[in-house]
Amino acid sequence: MLKKIIYVAGYGRSGSTLLDMMLSSHPDVFGAGEMSTICRHVWPNDEFCACHNRVRACPLWSGVMAEWLAGGIDPAAHARLQQKIEPVVAPARILGGTTARQYAQQTLALLRITAAHRGQPVLLDSSKAPGRALALAAAAADAGLDFRAIHLVRDPRAVAWSMSKPMKIDTEAGVQKRIRAHPAWRTALRWSYVNAGADALMRRLPETRAIRIRYEDLVAHPAETLALIGLAVDLPELAKRGAAIAEGQPIAAEHQVAGSRIRMSGPMALKADLHWQDRMAPAARAQVERITAGRMRRYGYE
Repeated sequence: MLKKIIYVAGYGRSGSTLLDMMLSSHPDVFGAGEMSTICRHVWPNDEFCACHNRVRACPLWSGVMAEWLAGGIDPAAHARLQQKIEPVVAPARILGGTTARQYAQQTLALLRITAAHRGQPVLLDSSKAPGRALALAAAAADAGLDFRAIHLVRDPRAVAWSMSKPMKIDTEAGVQKRIRAHPAWRTALRWSYVNAGADALMRRLPETRAIRIRYEDLVAHPAETLALIGLAVDLPELAKRGAAIAEGQPIAAEHQVAGSRIRMSGPMALKADLHWQDRMAPAARAQVERITAGRMRRYGYE
């Protein structure tokens, strides 16, 4: 039975898939990946689960979706509800009403069914979108469910470097569509906008139920960082999990949907990605620093 929802909010390429895998090492936690993508493209396109089966053949998601859809859910219609509710600025979510109620009922039903099929009481959704987090927080409160949030941030220069590299389609490796390179200024603007939305989420939640962490601290100090997360999400055993990961215990994804390619790589040791520091062009770095200066300082970046 679902008792708790943990949501990872933030911008893309910030390490949410890695964090999902690390938190999933706790026996009570199921890291589902980016659940917001299920109706948008994962299920319609029959994309790959981290178990290396397509979702319609996956022993978990095929059963979850069969039960959820049997309740009269139309994936395309649910995706349209998401378009109205999940943006950072969403009048339908802010004002409430029929659309917001329908979204909440359908989304919580999917989360409950998923947790029941897994037999784990804590569901981790790393969809990242702050608007979805705000909607889920309200829905969880109305349903009497425990909702916790993790705002994951990464140095915007690292994010811009990552976003500057195109990717070709490789469905079995977890790249479901062609990804174009984005200029540094665009990534900097989007990073600022989305993280401002995540800041709003943090202000809406009690301090004891939300935490902001940096990717750089997560990979450099996993034991200490997971201990802090454990306090915020009321899972103190995460401290032990973090210590084991710091000592080299591999982490792996089981049934994550969407997210980084690392979910398809099998068990792996924790490793930081800091290539941007010597490979990023000075002009691109300067662009990002000018656009994001205030928020960089806020998050402790120099």
